[in-house]
Amino acid sequence: MTSSPRIEAFLIDNENEEKFAVHGLSASQVLQVLDNVHVVLRNRKRRRGVYLIIGRDDGGACIAAPVEPTHEAMLWRPITAWPCKPHEKTTLEKARRNHEEGA
Repeated sequence: MTSSPRIEAFLIDNENEEKFAVHGLSASQVLQVLDNVHVVLRNRKRRRGVYLIIGRDDGGACIAAPVEPTHEAMLWRPITAWPCKPHEKTTLEKARRNHEEGA
């Protein structure tokens, strides 16, 4: 089993910011995911983003974003982002419980 990458920052540009907006999200909301409990999973096969990050913004909204690597190891670029689907919320809730139990 391969471990997930450590993501410390997101690279935001006009292209991905426009894609966030299509789903009703702002760049600041997507950035907040990194400051809260989140999970990084392998994305589905044949998708542009190798990993999918799921977390919450500071207001509690669940957000999912496929990410791709950049030239820096811990800097990743969200390709787009959307409000979580029900199964993504469930995945995040399980990760949050595991995080609390391990703390």
